[in-house]
Amino acid sequence: MRKVYSLTIMVALLVTAFVISGCIPPNYSKEQAKKIVSEHKPEALAWFSKNMPAAKPDAECEAYKTELDLFGAIKGSYKVNGKSYDYVFDYNTKNMYVGEGYEETCALVKAAILKEFNYSAKETKVSFHGYSFKLKNENDKLSKRMPIDQPKEISTKLLKLIPAKISPQEFAQRALAPDTNEVFNFYIDVYRDSFPKYEPEKQAKFKNLGLIMCFIPVDIEKDAQTVYKKYYSVKGVEEYVCHLAKVEDGFYAGYETKWSPKLEDKAKVTKKTSKHFLLEIPKTARPIFFSKEKKMLVHSFKNPKGNLIENIIADKHTAYVPGMAGFKQHGLELVVKDEYAHSYSATSVSLVGGAYDVKALGFFDFDYWRLKYFHD
Repeated sequence: MRKVYSLTIMVALLVTAFVISGCIPPNYSKEQAKKIVSEHKPEALAWFSKNMPAAKPDAECEAYKTELDLFGAIKGSYKVNGKSYDYVFDYNTKNMYVGEGYEETCALVKAAILKEFNYSAKETKVSFHGYSFKLKNENDKLSKRMPIDQPKEISTKLLKLIPAKISPQEFAQRALAPDTNEVFNFYIDVYRDSFPKYEPEKQAKFKNLGLIMCFIPVDIEKDAQTVYKKYYSVKGVEEYVCHLAKVEDGFYAGYETKWSPKLEDKAKVTKKTSKHFLLEIPKTARPIFFSKEKKMLVHSFKNPKGNLIENIIADKHTAYVPGMAGFKQHGLELVVKDEYAHSYSATSVSLVGGAYDVKALGFFDFDYWRLKYFHD
């Protein structure tokens, strides 16, 4: 049994690797996709004439497919009330899925969730992944190449569609029902001065709700050693901690990581020169840096062969957060004051054992230009 399980995992990993690299051809032929369009395009267009006469479907449409699979459906666009929407028509069940009403459904689900958890709209973001449903498998080439049995039906990607001929109100109720079979995934970001109450019994009521991700602001200069993020799920709470140490005025270095009882909490900065310092953090943690002024940060170390490796540490994307004027979120991690506008993070390097040799280069440093334009 263990050998069979290992073989299954290996095949799955190989398939994933080949898909990412584009090496696996689709499980269907172009002829099969063309056949679906020729046979079922008139049926899809006729559906609009009968059921949504005010809508105008585009004359061009295609078989619904992904990079690997062909589904029993027609995909296209239509216009109604001056707006354009996508559609997918399941010609086997005669069910139509439309983009009209999707945004209203999301708004209704959001309102119901905020009320249930007593979160205010001002402090909360509810993000929707989309709607997935099953369609007949129309692949015609898989059996010649792969020994794995294919299901008769395949789930679509998450699409910004809802079933036609029902109201957004009705579909929102379906998506929120405790026993729902609809796949309408969403998750929540909450931004507060303190963490909200953990209520797993409420989360368990909603099959389509993923994580609730909670963030509190971090004052880098006063409160730089804290739990800054928590992930709530029905299985429990994951806590993420940060610890920052001052390098100089307006510039801090440290780490962020998932908390565990074994975590050695340390963030020590040792200056070597005015622009060169050693950062010591837990071995498994990820180094982070915050600065009021833009910098080029370079992590240098020698690999096992003795060659010098110089990694330019990437700056992070920042975004405004709801309900917190004067603060921004850096990546999916810390929420800090606007004055620390520049942040950087590097992947942890096990070879250095938590000791990161870093240079902070400026516009007038020779190494700045060497690394910016001549670094491999």
